[in-house]
Amino acid sequence: MDIRFDDHASFHKAALGMTLGALLLGLALHPLTPFAPLAGALLGIAAGAAFAHGRWGGRMLAASLAVLPLFVLTPTWGLLAASAAVLGLGLAYGGPRGVRGVLGTVVGAGSLLVAMWCALRITGARETAAWPTWITSGTAAAAAGIVGVLAMVPRHLVMSLDPVHAAARQLPGTLDPEVRELCARAIAIWSTAKHKLSEGDPGMLLVRDGVLTTLAVATKSAAVELTAAGEAEVVARMEDIDRRIAATSDAEARSQYQAARAALADQLRYRDHIRQGRERLVARMHNHVTTLEKFQLAATGLEAARVTCTTATRQLDELSQDVAASGEALAELELDVPPSSERTAAATVAPPAEPAGASPAVSRS
Repeated sequence: MDIRFDDHASFHKAALGMTLGALLLGLALHPLTPFAPLAGALLGIAAGAAFAHGRWGGRMLAASLAVLPLFVLTPTWGLLAASAAVLGLGLAYGGPRGVRGVLGTVVGAGSLLVAMWCALRITGARETAAWPTWITSGTAAAAAGIVGVLAMVPRHLVMSLDPVHAAARQLPGTLDPEVRELCARAIAIWSTAKHKLSEGDPGMLLVRDGVLTTLAVATKSAAVELTAAGEAEVVARMEDIDRRIAATSDAEARSQYQAARAALADQLRYRDHIRQGRERLVARMHNHVTTLEKFQLAATGLEAARVTCTTATRQLDELSQDVAASGEALAELELDVPPSSERTAAATVAPPAEPAGASPAVSRS
């Protein structure tokens, strides 16, 4: 699961607006009501939210409805909870809908209730009893405004399942270092694209699919392990069998040695085939990752130009086709490993007997 905090600038504006708004309104309402810290905090929090996210009319109307009972009724915790719920709806106005909207309203109301509790704790504290009442009102309202910022957290918190990070966690530990580096570059491309492109943008979906293809092919490449030490061992065994063939005078023994040598020669051919396939795979991965990088730079760097410039739009379309083509080519590439039945047959079926005394040279083709 990918959890990130979105739109930091608006959250900072809301925090600044809520704190200063609550402070100023708490001071302004001090001569009018003993509950100025609560009223100033609610109005200031609504003003800060409107300063950051707009919708002044709806938010200030909700704040006014939440504050009105404080002037005409004796505040109780039930009344304060109702005021918090009303303003919570006002803060959620114009934000996410559905489950996120409901969650934002509930968290907002709870945060506002905690904010009012903090204001009451400050005004009723023994340490503030000797303060001038206007300072106590302003301080309590500002403290409530600071806590009220928590009501905006659900609006900025984005949670989503990230298939790229899930696939990255499944990468085997036996990956070739070069392939692992290419995977890391592909993941970095995705990390940049998902923060700079909007949700549902075709470009972001294309980058995601391209990166997933890279990781899937890398995982497939780790299924075949090929080492130079193994090849040297095969060559040494073939040389040893050549000496045995040259030294034996028994036709049956020579036939079996020749069959064993043929199977080892097949192993070398298979290794060459696998090596060639892996080289093609790495080359196509390089091409695919660099194409992704080019597309990601164009999609994020030319996003504004794409709206107004036909040339930029055509360029992005061409790059999109390049990414799709390189991804298809990479996904279609197979490490051509002979079936196990073919390898077994090569080890058990003897080739035609060679003339006596012949000593075949070591072959790697």
